[in-house]
Amino acid sequence: MSHHHDTGYKELFSYPEFVVALLDGFIPDEISQLLDYSTLKNESESYITPKLEQRFEDTVWSVMFRQTGPDCQPVRLFLYILLEFQSGNNNQMALRMLNYSASFYHQLLKQGQFQAKRGSLPLVFPTVIYNGNDRWTAAQSMQELVQPAPRFLHYYQPRQGYYLLNIEDYQPTADTDNDNLLQLVFNVENARTAERMQRVTQQIADTMQRHPRREMLEKALVLWFKRFLYQNKITVDLDATHTLQELPPMLASRVDSWFEQWKEEGLEEGRKEGREKGRKEGRADTLEKQLRLKFGELDQATVQHLRQASEAELDLWSERILFVASIEEVFAQRLRAAQAAPDKPASFSFFSSGSL
Repeated sequence: MSHHHDTGYKELFSYPEFVVALLDGFIPDEISQLLDYSTLKNESESYITPKLEQRFEDTVWSVMFRQTGPDCQPVRLFLYILLEFQSGNNNQMALRMLNYSASFYHQLLKQGQFQAKRGSLPLVFPTVIYNGNDRWTAAQSMQELVQPAPRFLHYYQPRQGYYLLNIEDYQPTADTDNDNLLQLVFNVENARTAERMQRVTQQIADTMQRHPRREMLEKALVLWFKRFLYQNKITVDLDATHTLQELPPMLASRVDSWFEQWKEEGLEEGRKEGREKGRKEGRADTLEKQLRLKFGELDQATVQHLRQASEAELDLWSERILFVASIEEVFAQRLRAAQAAPDKPASFSFFSSGSL
């Protein structure tokens, strides 16, 4: 299924029920069990300012811990929810969260809510919800982004992490009842067959029938569904859809053809990638044979260079081999780049892998 840029989640997370569903069902138990959900407060309008470069999808809630801190002082946790709807990784996410947290604290101090003294600033729990196509491999902490440092420099390096919630990781394990509202929404995102799509849509509609705040939450879910269907080009009469119960029968006649088209597009994309990969591998094989014929056996490093090369590099080397007298001249540009690069961290024996 094609993932999409969707601000529908912003609407969902304006309701405490969906924030509770997030905290209760998706963050580590050692955190969620300490929280008093009755104290949830939407802080988005109060604390998100232009200084934070807020995107429309981001939102902030605060919640109190069940246990108080030292000297019986109440302890508040700010949950910063950042919705990352893009096709691939954001490699600067840890740095971005560091910037957001610092700006957030500055805003709290400016408003006079907290004092800049030891132990006075509130806790922040940055959470990234991601539904992109590619597997998330970006660094999840600043420690991973910053170069390794000697132990005596550890204290002076920035430390900021974030909790990643990848929607694709939360596939339902069975068709058992699940009343977690957010999991039900994720089930729609993760549906891979027409039958599954219809079933999970009906499950959401049935769950809402029993919910005490059905009317209000149903409006938010219908809006989310409309955006989901529109973004995925599932053609139904969106203007005529007002309740969740109307969606399953409307989808019955539409999603079959949509899933067939989605599968075919996926297969064609896979075929295209396969053809491109095969063409590149074939050119690398040909160049490897030419190098062996002209210069003899190749070491493993040279073979690895060939396998990792871009098409532009293969083009350049294929031309050079016709005119140069040594294998070093073929890879001259790559060799110079390697010599200019800094030593690998492993070469510094005094670097410690331990934490601060």
